[in-house]
Amino acid sequence: MTTAQHLEVVQTEEGDVLLRRSDADDADAEPLVSLRFSPEVRAMLGERLNDVALAMLGAGMRATTQLASQQTLPGDDGAPHRLH
Repeated sequence: MTTAQHLEVVQTEEGDVLLRRSDADDADAEPLVSLRFSPEVRAMLGERLNDVALAMLGAGMRATTQLASQQTLPGDDGAPHRLH
């Protein structure tokens, strides 16, 4: 039987946004994802920083789900694909 994993998004005192397992034994455990915005971007976004971070995390989770559901294409050698 599998148990559902719950995730949480938190912002550190330094302004980093972290995605981590909410059931982690140690609050200082390595996050699954961390987003670090420069001071310039933090100032530019202001109170909208959390909205942008949540949108970025959501897009990443959707992309991960989509990629995981795709089958390997014929001729795909498993080599990393270059992003431009």
